[in-house]
Amino acid sequence: MNEAFALPSFYLISSAADGSERSIEKLLQFYDPYISKCSLRPLYDEYGNVYIAVDMELKGRIREAIIKMIYEFEIEAS
Repeated sequence: MNEAFALPSFYLISSAADGSERSIEKLLQFYDPYISKCSLRPLYDEYGNVYIAVDMELKGRIREAIIKMIYEFEIEAS
């Protein structure tokens, strides 16, 4: 598999679900480009020009929601 398109491993996801801060940070780093894309907002300058920028407050809220979901995630053994 091409390393550029590798998904997070089961081990990384399960250790994040177990509360490993390092694993959670690795997952957040993996999804950072997507989170940033979801956080884009138009900004206007004094001349009415539009700029697209990452809303850091929104990005922080998204990251916080993901961390909460990771802690609540349960992996069932079969």
